[in-house]
Amino acid sequence: MIRVRSDVRSIAPYRPGRPIAEVAREYGFDPSDIVKLASNESPVPPVRQAIAAMVEEVGSINRYPDNDCHDLRHGLATHLQVDADQVWIGGGSSELLRVISTALGGAGTTAVYPWPSFVVYRLATVLAGATPREVPLTDRHEHDLAAMRAAVDDSTTVVVLCNPNNPTGAHLSSEAVTAFVESLPDDVLVVVDEAYYEYVTADDYETAVTLALTRPNVIVTRTFSKVYGLAGLRIGYAIARSETITELRKAQAPFSVTSVGQVGALASLDAADEIARRAQDNASERSRLESVFADLGLEYAPSQANFVYLRLGSSTEETAEAFIRHGVILRPFGDGWVRVSVGSVAENDRFLAALHLEGDRLGAS
Repeated sequence: MIRVRSDVRSIAPYRPGRPIAEVAREYGFDPSDIVKLASNESPVPPVRQAIAAMVEEVGSINRYPDNDCHDLRHGLATHLQVDADQVWIGGGSSELLRVISTALGGAGTTAVYPWPSFVVYRLATVLAGATPREVPLTDRHEHDLAAMRAAVDDSTTVVVLCNPNNPTGAHLSSEAVTAFVESLPDDVLVVVDEAYYEYVTADDYETAVTLALTRPNVIVTRTFSKVYGLAGLRIGYAIARSETITELRKAQAPFSVTSVGQVGALASLDAADEIARRAQDNASERSRLESVFADLGLEYAPSQANFVYLRLGSSTEETAEAFIRHGVILRPFGDGWVRVSVGSVAENDRFLAALHLEGDRLGAS
């Protein structure tokens, strides 16, 4: 047996939403007849100009990508109205989270984050050799900021806020984020994960970019995997002060952002109107799903993302299995809670039809 670190041995492998091909093989479905609402992916492909740019770039992939992501960084800087040296590109925001943990973690350090939340926070912390401090959400499925602040001590190097939170969809107001950041020591880095930023419609929500540009201990992470539809290319970015990025990048592996991903992301920035329409469509369908859940008397967490967290029955795995038999893939969590991504109108119709068929078993009217 190889001598794997004991802390690494103790963690469970990442469990993604089940792939369509796998479910089709196991249950005898035609893959085209399966609806996957488990991974918070965009229900539509990348924008037209992104596809064209990526197809053209494929002919050059015999060369390594630009390690500094010059064109994309400058394009994002213009888009965000920041300086190019305040933008950091990574192989998905997940890579940036792992790099941050590696740069700031190690034996004797701790990382504080909400739970349940994005599982990469746990994985990145353990792989960095740090100790996780997972702070339970409130009964409303929101960050418990007071408890998170109490969990911070001299050993803490990283605190993560997931805003809005995955898997619950709850958000933090800009005032709450600012007050929390100001309560922390200046040498504790606050990572504000805004992977679902584009989907938020709440009036009291505001990006933490301004905080990240004025405080050296704040960084905002985002992704092109969601509303931009580039999940398969793994490309994300962060905004922070240049000196913060310079230090963190030392722990990043070279060439982690593909050339195809770079040109696809850059071209996507030229489709602002289409991206806005996608966000509007998500808000409309999210509202429709929540209205049905309310009418059925189901327990759910009001969401500001492209998914809804709800409780279906008492056995999470049985519920997920039941929906798979209807050709609908959901993401199981625990204690009856599942997360359903907001899909297209047709995909959501298919989910709701399955939900009504399962109503008696789930206790819905």
